[in-house]
Amino acid sequence: MPKLNEKIFVIAMLFYVTGAVLPFLADTQDRATRLEGDPFQFALQSIFYAGAFWFMAIHWRTVLNGAYHAKWIICLIVVAIASTMWSQDPAFTLRRTIVLVATTAFGIYFGSRFSVAQQLRLLAWTFAFVVLSSFAIAIFLPRYGVDHFLHPGDWQGAFGQKNMLARIMVLSAMVFYFVRPQSGNTLRWLGLAGAFVLLVLSRSVTGALVFCAVVATIPLYRLLRTKITAAIPIVVGVVLAVLGSGVIIANSLPAIFQLLNRSPQLTGRTELWNAVVMAIMKRPLIGYGFNAFWQGMTGASATVMLTVQWLPLHSHNGFLDLMLDLGLLGLVTFALGYFALWRRAIKLTRTMRGPVPVWLCTYLLFMFVYNLTESSILVENNICWVLYTATAVNLFLDVPDTVVLEEATLDYGR
Repeated sequence: MPKLNEKIFVIAMLFYVTGAVLPFLADTQDRATRLEGDPFQFALQSIFYAGAFWFMAIHWRTVLNGAYHAKWIICLIVVAIASTMWSQDPAFTLRRTIVLVATTAFGIYFGSRFSVAQQLRLLAWTFAFVVLSSFAIAIFLPRYGVDHFLHPGDWQGAFGQKNMLARIMVLSAMVFYFVRPQSGNTLRWLGLAGAFVLLVLSRSVTGALVFCAVVATIPLYRLLRTKITAAIPIVVGVVLAVLGSGVIIANSLPAIFQLLNRSPQLTGRTELWNAVVMAIMKRPLIGYGFNAFWQGMTGASATVMLTVQWLPLHSHNGFLDLMLDLGLLGLVTFALGYFALWRRAIKLTRTMRGPVPVWLCTYLLFMFVYNLTESSILVENNICWVLYTATAVNLFLDVPDTVVLEEATLDYGR
Protein backbone atom coordinates (compact mmCIF):
# COMPACT_ATOMS: atom_id res chain seq x y z
CA MET A 1 0.00 0.00 0.00
CA PRO A 2 1.54 3.35 -1.03
CA LYS A 3 2.35 5.58 1.95
CA LEU A 4 0.90 9.04 2.49
CA ASN A 5 4.14 10.89 1.73
CA GLU A 6 4.44 9.05 -1.58
CA LYS A 7 0.87 9.96 -2.53
CA ILE A 8 1.43 13.61 -1.62
CA PHE A 9 4.54 13.72 -3.80
CA VAL A 10 2.72 12.10 -6.72
CA ILE A 11 -0.09 14.66 -6.48
CA ALA A 12 2.49 17.47 -6.47
CA MET A 13 4.29 15.92 -9.43
CA LEU A 14 1.06 15.52 -11.38
CA PHE A 15 0.19 19.15 -10.65
CA TYR A 16 3.61 20.17 -11.96
CA VAL A 17 3.20 18.31 -15.27
CA THR A 18 -0.25 19.85 -15.84
CA GLY A 19 1.63 23.12 -16.38
CA ALA A 20 -0.71 25.01 -14.05
CA VAL A 21 0.69 28.19 -12.44
CA LEU A 22 4.05 27.68 -14.21
CA PRO A 23 3.36 30.33 -16.90
CA PHE A 24 3.36 32.95 -14.15
CA LEU A 25 6.41 31.58 -12.33
CA ALA A 26 8.75 30.84 -15.23
CA ASP A 27 7.10 32.56 -18.19
CA THR A 28 6.68 29.23 -19.98
CA GLN A 29 3.69 28.46 -22.14
CA ASP A 30 4.64 25.74 -24.56
CA ARG A 31 6.79 22.78 -25.43
CA ALA A 32 8.74 24.72 -28.03
CA THR A 33 10.03 27.42 -25.76
CA ARG A 34 13.64 26.69 -24.85
CA LEU A 35 13.77 27.26 -21.13
CA GLU A 36 16.42 24.77 -20.05
CA GLY A 37 18.63 27.81 -19.41
CA ASP A 38 16.06 29.34 -17.03
CA PRO A 39 17.48 28.79 -13.51
CA PHE A 40 14.10 28.61 -11.75
CA GLN A 41 12.62 26.22 -14.31
CA PHE A 42 15.69 24.00 -14.21
CA ALA A 43 15.75 23.94 -10.40
CA LEU A 44 12.05 23.11 -10.15
CA GLN A 45 12.37 20.40 -12.77
CA SER A 46 15.41 18.91 -11.05
CA ILE A 47 13.69 18.80 -7.66
CA PHE A 48 10.60 17.05 -8.96
CA TYR A 49 12.43 14.46 -11.02
CA ALA A 50 14.92 13.80 -8.23
CA GLY A 51 11.96 12.95 -6.01
CA ALA A 52 10.39 10.85 -8.74
CA PHE A 53 13.56 8.83 -9.27
CA TRP A 54 13.87 8.34 -5.51
CA PHE A 55 10.50 6.57 -5.40
CA MET A 56 11.30 4.72 -8.62
CA ALA A 57 14.51 3.43 -7.06
CA ILE A 58 12.61 2.21 -4.00
CA HIS A 59 10.15 0.32 -6.20
CA TRP A 60 12.53 -0.52 -9.05
CA ARG A 61 11.18 -4.03 -9.60
CA THR A 62 7.65 -2.69 -10.07
CA VAL A 63 8.89 0.01 -12.45
CA LEU A 64 10.93 -2.46 -14.51
CA ASN A 65 7.91 -4.73 -14.76
CA GLY A 66 5.84 -1.78 -15.95
CA ALA A 67 8.50 -0.82 -18.52
CA TYR A 68 8.46 -4.38 -19.85
CA HIS A 69 4.74 -4.05 -20.55
CA ALA A 70 5.13 -0.64 -22.23
CA LYS A 71 7.16 -1.92 -25.17
CA TRP A 72 5.65 0.41 -27.78
CA ILE A 73 6.30 3.44 -25.60
CA ILE A 74 9.91 2.35 -25.12
CA CYS A 75 10.30 1.83 -28.88
CA LEU A 76 9.14 5.38 -29.55
CA ILE A 77 11.49 6.74 -26.90
CA VAL A 78 14.39 4.85 -28.48
CA VAL A 79 13.58 6.45 -31.84
CA ALA A 80 13.54 9.89 -30.19
CA ILE A 81 16.93 9.25 -28.58
CA ALA A 82 18.35 7.92 -31.85
CA SER A 83 17.19 11.08 -33.63
CA THR A 84 20.10 12.87 -31.95
CA MET A 85 22.26 11.38 -34.72
CA TRP A 86 20.36 13.17 -37.51
CA SER A 87 18.95 16.16 -35.63
CA GLN A 88 19.54 19.64 -37.04
CA ASP A 89 20.33 20.63 -33.43
CA PRO A 90 21.89 17.53 -31.79
CA ALA A 91 22.78 19.16 -28.47
CA PHE A 92 19.26 20.50 -27.94
CA THR A 93 17.69 17.18 -28.97
CA LEU A 94 19.90 15.31 -26.50
CA ARG A 95 18.93 17.63 -23.64
CA ARG A 96 15.23 17.37 -24.38
CA THR A 97 15.32 13.58 -24.75
CA ILE A 98 16.77 13.36 -21.24
CA VAL A 99 13.73 15.22 -19.89
CA LEU A 100 11.44 13.10 -22.09
CA VAL A 101 12.93 9.90 -20.68
CA ALA A 102 12.37 11.23 -17.14
CA THR A 103 8.75 12.14 -17.93
CA THR A 104 8.12 8.72 -19.48
CA ALA A 105 9.76 6.97 -16.54
CA PHE A 106 7.41 8.80 -14.17
CA GLY A 107 4.45 7.70 -16.31
CA ILE A 108 5.62 4.08 -16.09
CA TYR A 109 6.07 4.41 -12.32
CA PHE A 110 2.60 5.96 -11.95
CA GLY A 111 0.97 3.24 -14.05
CA SER A 112 2.74 0.33 -12.37
CA ARG A 113 2.88 1.51 -8.74
CA PHE A 114 -0.81 2.45 -8.39
CA SER A 115 -3.96 0.63 -9.44
CA VAL A 116 -6.26 2.43 -11.87
CA ALA A 117 -8.66 3.27 -9.04
CA GLN A 118 -5.81 4.78 -7.02
CA GLN A 119 -4.57 6.70 -10.05
CA LEU A 120 -7.99 8.24 -10.56
CA ARG A 121 -8.17 9.30 -6.92
CA LEU A 122 -4.72 10.90 -7.08
CA LEU A 123 -5.68 12.62 -10.33
CA ALA A 124 -8.93 13.84 -8.76
CA TRP A 125 -6.96 15.52 -5.96
CA THR A 126 -4.58 17.00 -8.53
CA PHE A 127 -7.30 18.43 -10.71
CA ALA A 128 -9.20 19.71 -7.68
CA PHE A 129 -6.16 21.90 -6.93
CA VAL A 130 -5.96 22.91 -10.60
CA VAL A 131 -9.64 23.89 -10.68
CA LEU A 132 -9.36 25.86 -7.42
CA SER A 133 -6.18 27.66 -8.52
CA SER A 134 -7.75 28.53 -11.88
CA PHE A 135 -10.80 30.06 -10.23
CA ALA A 136 -8.63 31.92 -7.71
CA ILE A 137 -6.29 33.40 -10.31
CA ALA A 138 -9.10 34.40 -12.68
CA ILE A 139 -11.15 36.02 -9.92
CA PHE A 140 -8.48 37.63 -7.75
CA LEU A 141 -5.75 38.13 -10.37
CA PRO A 142 -7.74 38.74 -13.59
CA ARG A 143 -4.69 40.36 -15.13
CA TYR A 144 -3.25 36.84 -15.42
CA GLY A 145 -6.31 34.59 -15.31
CA VAL A 146 -8.34 36.33 -18.04
CA ASP A 147 -7.10 37.02 -21.56
CA HIS A 148 -7.02 40.74 -22.38
CA PHE A 149 -5.20 40.60 -25.72
CA LEU A 150 -5.81 37.76 -28.22
CA HIS A 151 -9.24 36.68 -26.93
CA PRO A 152 -10.49 39.40 -24.57
CA GLY A 153 -12.71 38.07 -21.80
CA ASP A 154 -11.81 34.40 -22.26
CA TRP A 155 -10.64 32.73 -19.07
CA GLN A 156 -7.24 31.05 -19.02
CA GLY A 157 -7.13 30.41 -15.28
CA ALA A 158 -3.84 28.99 -14.02
CA PHE A 159 -2.52 28.60 -17.56
CA GLY A 160 -0.98 30.86 -20.15
CA GLN A 161 -3.63 30.34 -22.81
CA LYS A 162 -7.34 29.50 -22.89
CA ASN A 163 -6.95 26.31 -24.94
CA MET A 164 -4.51 24.96 -22.37
CA LEU A 165 -7.11 25.57 -19.64
CA ALA A 166 -9.80 23.92 -21.77
CA ARG A 167 -7.70 20.82 -22.43
CA ILE A 168 -7.00 20.27 -18.74
CA MET A 169 -10.66 20.93 -17.86
CA VAL A 170 -11.85 18.29 -20.32
CA LEU A 171 -9.38 15.86 -18.77
CA SER A 172 -10.48 16.96 -15.28
CA ALA A 173 -14.12 16.34 -16.12
CA MET A 174 -13.24 12.85 -17.37
CA VAL A 175 -11.38 12.05 -14.16
CA PHE A 176 -14.14 13.37 -11.88
CA TYR A 177 -16.70 11.32 -13.82
CA PHE A 178 -14.79 8.05 -13.54
CA VAL A 179 -13.28 8.39 -10.07
CA ARG A 180 -15.00 6.67 -7.16
CA PRO A 181 -13.96 8.38 -3.90
CA GLN A 182 -13.70 6.28 -0.78
CA SER A 183 -15.91 8.72 1.15
CA GLY A 184 -18.93 10.19 -0.61
CA ASN A 185 -19.46 11.71 -4.03
CA THR A 186 -20.12 15.36 -3.10
CA LEU A 187 -16.59 16.60 -3.85
CA ARG A 188 -16.54 14.53 -7.01
CA TRP A 189 -19.62 16.27 -8.41
CA LEU A 190 -18.35 19.66 -7.28
CA GLY A 191 -15.11 18.99 -9.15
CA LEU A 192 -17.02 17.96 -12.26
CA ALA A 193 -19.16 21.09 -12.09
CA GLY A 194 -16.13 23.32 -11.54
CA ALA A 195 -14.29 21.80 -14.50
CA PHE A 196 -17.34 22.26 -16.73
CA VAL A 197 -17.80 25.90 -15.69
CA LEU A 198 -14.14 26.67 -16.41
CA LEU A 199 -14.43 24.94 -19.78
CA VAL A 200 -17.40 27.15 -20.66
CA LEU A 201 -15.66 30.32 -19.43
CA SER A 202 -12.59 29.52 -21.53
CA ARG A 203 -14.83 29.71 -24.61
CA SER A 204 -12.59 27.20 -26.35
CA VAL A 205 -14.36 25.66 -29.34
CA THR A 206 -11.80 22.84 -29.49
CA GLY A 207 -12.35 22.02 -25.84
CA ALA A 208 -16.14 22.03 -26.26
CA LEU A 209 -15.98 19.73 -29.30
CA VAL A 210 -13.62 17.27 -27.60
CA PHE A 211 -15.80 17.28 -24.49
CA CYS A 212 -18.90 16.48 -26.57
CA ALA A 213 -17.08 13.72 -28.46
CA VAL A 214 -15.89 12.11 -25.24
CA VAL A 215 -19.32 12.29 -23.58
CA ALA A 216 -21.06 10.92 -26.68
CA THR A 217 -18.84 7.85 -26.92
CA ILE A 218 -18.93 6.74 -23.27
CA PRO A 219 -22.32 4.94 -23.56
CA LEU A 220 -21.15 3.16 -26.72
CA TYR A 221 -18.58 1.10 -24.83
CA ARG A 222 -21.42 -0.75 -23.10
CA LEU A 223 -22.32 -2.22 -26.49
CA LEU A 224 -19.13 -4.25 -26.34
CA ARG A 225 -20.63 -6.15 -23.39
CA THR A 226 -23.87 -7.00 -25.19
CA LYS A 227 -24.66 -9.75 -27.66
CA ILE A 228 -23.66 -8.96 -31.24
CA THR A 229 -27.22 -9.43 -32.56
CA ALA A 230 -28.57 -6.90 -30.08
CA ALA A 231 -25.80 -4.40 -30.74
CA ILE A 232 -26.01 -4.41 -34.54
CA PRO A 233 -29.15 -2.20 -34.86
CA ILE A 234 -27.70 0.32 -32.40
CA VAL A 235 -24.34 0.42 -34.19
CA VAL A 236 -26.05 0.86 -37.57
CA GLY A 237 -28.19 3.66 -36.15
CA VAL A 238 -25.17 5.43 -34.66
CA VAL A 239 -23.21 5.14 -37.92
CA LEU A 240 -26.12 6.53 -39.94
CA ALA A 241 -26.59 9.38 -37.45
CA VAL A 242 -22.88 10.25 -37.60
CA LEU A 243 -22.82 10.17 -41.41
CA GLY A 244 -25.99 12.24 -41.62
CA SER A 245 -24.64 14.78 -39.14
CA GLY A 246 -21.39 14.91 -41.08
CA VAL A 247 -23.19 15.76 -44.31
CA ILE A 248 -25.27 18.46 -42.61
CA ILE A 249 -22.21 19.97 -40.92
CA ALA A 250 -20.19 19.90 -44.15
CA ASN A 251 -22.93 21.78 -45.98
CA SER A 252 -23.30 24.30 -43.15
CA LEU A 253 -19.66 25.01 -42.37
CA PRO A 254 -19.70 28.72 -43.35
CA ALA A 255 -22.72 29.38 -41.13
CA ILE A 256 -21.23 27.34 -38.28
CA PHE A 257 -17.93 29.23 -38.39
CA GLN A 258 -19.82 32.54 -38.44
CA LEU A 259 -21.93 31.44 -35.47
CA LEU A 260 -18.83 30.44 -33.51
CA ASN A 261 -17.01 33.62 -34.54
CA ARG A 262 -14.23 31.53 -36.08
CA SER A 263 -12.61 31.64 -39.51
CA PRO A 264 -12.87 28.70 -41.95
CA GLN A 265 -9.06 28.54 -41.74
CA LEU A 266 -9.39 27.49 -38.04
CA THR A 267 -7.58 30.59 -36.78
CA GLY A 268 -4.73 30.12 -39.21
CA ARG A 269 -4.26 26.42 -38.55
CA THR A 270 -4.99 25.24 -42.10
CA GLU A 271 -2.35 27.56 -43.57
CA LEU A 272 0.08 26.41 -40.90
CA TRP A 273 -0.63 22.75 -41.60
CA ASN A 274 -0.02 23.25 -45.32
CA ALA A 275 3.32 24.91 -44.61
CA VAL A 276 4.28 22.18 -42.13
CA VAL A 277 3.44 19.44 -44.63
CA MET A 278 5.79 21.08 -47.13
CA ALA A 279 8.53 21.06 -44.47
CA ILE A 280 7.83 17.40 -43.70
CA MET A 281 8.18 16.47 -47.37
CA LYS A 282 11.80 17.65 -47.28
CA ARG A 283 12.69 15.05 -44.62
CA PRO A 284 9.78 12.61 -44.63
CA LEU A 285 11.42 9.45 -43.32
CA ILE A 286 13.27 10.48 -40.16
CA GLY A 287 12.34 14.13 -39.61
CA TYR A 288 14.47 16.93 -38.19
CA GLY A 289 15.23 15.34 -34.82
CA PHE A 290 13.27 15.35 -31.58
CA ASN A 291 12.21 18.90 -30.65
CA ALA A 292 14.69 20.30 -33.18
CA PHE A 293 12.40 21.79 -35.84
CA TRP A 294 10.85 24.81 -34.09
CA GLN A 295 13.77 27.21 -33.66
CA GLY A 296 12.04 30.50 -34.36
CA MET A 297 13.47 32.46 -37.26
CA THR A 298 16.50 30.19 -37.51
CA GLY A 299 16.59 26.77 -39.14
CA ALA A 300 13.82 25.13 -41.12
CA SER A 301 11.02 26.65 -39.03
CA ALA A 302 11.82 30.11 -40.42
CA THR A 303 10.33 29.14 -43.80
CA VAL A 304 7.08 28.07 -42.14
CA MET A 305 6.85 31.28 -40.12
CA LEU A 306 7.51 33.46 -43.15
CA THR A 307 4.81 31.57 -45.04
CA VAL A 308 2.09 31.94 -42.41
CA GLN A 309 3.19 35.42 -41.27
CA TRP A 310 2.99 34.65 -37.55
CA LEU A 311 5.15 32.85 -34.99
CA PRO A 312 3.77 29.40 -34.15
CA LEU A 313 5.52 27.42 -31.44
CA HIS A 314 4.31 24.07 -32.75
CA SER A 315 2.15 22.64 -35.55
CA HIS A 316 -1.11 22.65 -33.57
CA ASN A 317 -1.32 18.99 -34.55
CA GLY A 318 0.46 16.25 -32.61
CA PHE A 319 0.81 13.94 -35.59
CA LEU A 320 2.41 16.62 -37.75
CA ASP A 321 4.78 17.53 -34.93
CA LEU A 322 5.67 13.86 -34.56
CA MET A 323 6.55 13.69 -38.26
CA LEU A 324 8.58 16.90 -38.02
CA ASP A 325 10.53 15.35 -35.14
CA LEU A 326 10.84 11.70 -36.18
CA GLY A 327 9.37 11.46 -39.66
CA LEU A 328 7.40 8.49 -40.93
CA LEU A 329 9.47 6.24 -38.68
CA GLY A 330 8.09 7.95 -35.57
CA LEU A 331 4.52 8.16 -36.85
CA VAL A 332 4.37 4.46 -37.77
CA THR A 333 5.89 3.45 -34.43
CA PHE A 334 3.32 5.54 -32.55
CA ALA A 335 0.43 4.28 -34.72
CA LEU A 336 1.33 0.61 -34.20
CA GLY A 337 1.51 1.14 -30.47
CA TYR A 338 -1.71 3.15 -30.36
CA PHE A 339 -3.70 0.49 -32.21
CA ALA A 340 -2.20 -2.21 -30.01
CA LEU A 341 -3.45 -0.29 -26.97
CA TRP A 342 -6.92 0.06 -28.48
CA ARG A 343 -7.08 -3.66 -29.24
CA ARG A 344 -6.19 -4.47 -25.64
CA ALA A 345 -8.63 -1.85 -24.30
CA ILE A 346 -11.54 -3.26 -26.31
CA LYS A 347 -10.72 -6.75 -25.09
CA LEU A 348 -10.74 -5.61 -21.46
CA THR A 349 -14.00 -3.71 -21.96
CA ARG A 350 -15.66 -6.91 -23.11
CA THR A 351 -14.45 -8.98 -20.16
CA MET A 352 -14.10 -6.55 -17.23
CA ARG A 353 -16.91 -4.86 -15.33
CA GLY A 354 -16.79 -1.39 -13.88
CA PRO A 355 -15.55 1.95 -15.21
CA VAL A 356 -11.84 1.08 -15.40
CA PRO A 357 -11.71 -0.27 -18.98
CA VAL A 358 -14.08 2.48 -20.14
CA TRP A 359 -11.75 5.08 -18.58
CA LEU A 360 -8.82 3.58 -20.50
CA CYS A 361 -10.78 3.65 -23.77
CA THR A 362 -11.96 7.20 -23.10
CA TYR A 363 -8.43 8.41 -22.44
CA LEU A 364 -7.16 6.84 -25.67
CA LEU A 365 -9.90 8.68 -27.56
CA PHE A 366 -9.06 11.93 -25.75
CA MET A 367 -5.39 11.54 -26.68
CA PHE A 368 -6.22 11.02 -30.35
CA VAL A 369 -8.82 13.79 -30.73
CA TYR A 370 -6.83 16.46 -28.93
CA ASN A 371 -3.76 15.78 -31.04
CA LEU A 372 -5.72 16.83 -34.11
CA THR A 373 -5.39 20.46 -33.03
CA GLU A 374 -2.79 20.40 -30.22
CA SER A 375 0.45 18.53 -29.52
CA SER A 376 0.87 16.08 -26.64
CA ILE A 377 2.71 13.14 -28.23
CA LEU A 378 6.26 12.76 -26.89
CA VAL A 379 5.97 16.03 -24.98
CA GLU A 380 8.14 16.29 -21.89
CA ASN A 381 6.71 17.58 -18.58
CA ASN A 382 3.23 16.99 -19.96
CA ILE A 383 0.32 15.37 -18.10
CA CYS A 384 -1.14 13.95 -21.32
CA TRP A 385 2.03 12.03 -22.16
CA VAL A 386 2.36 10.83 -18.55
CA LEU A 387 -1.18 9.43 -18.60
CA TYR A 388 -0.73 7.91 -22.06
CA THR A 389 2.34 6.08 -20.77
CA ALA A 390 0.47 5.00 -17.64
CA THR A 391 -2.42 3.79 -19.82
CA ALA A 392 -0.04 1.63 -21.85
CA VAL A 393 1.26 0.09 -18.62
CA ASN A 394 -2.25 -0.43 -17.23
CA LEU A 395 -3.43 -2.19 -20.37
CA PHE A 396 -0.53 -4.59 -20.70
CA LEU A 397 0.53 -5.13 -17.12
CA ASP A 398 -0.16 -8.81 -16.53
CA VAL A 399 -2.37 -8.44 -13.42
CA PRO A 400 -5.93 -8.17 -14.80
CA ASP A 401 -7.46 -10.40 -12.10
CA THR A 402 -6.20 -8.09 -9.35
CA VAL A 403 -7.71 -5.08 -11.09
CA VAL A 404 -11.06 -6.85 -11.60
CA LEU A 405 -11.28 -7.78 -7.93
CA GLU A 406 -10.47 -4.25 -6.81
CA GLU A 407 -12.87 -2.59 -9.26
CA ALA A 408 -15.72 -5.12 -9.00
CA THR A 409 -17.86 -2.70 -6.97
CA LEU A 410 -17.09 0.36 -9.06
CA ASP A 411 -20.06 0.29 -11.38
CA TYR A 412 -21.92 3.17 -13.01
CA GLY A 413 -24.92 2.67 -10.80
CA ARG A 414 -23.13 3.96 -7.69
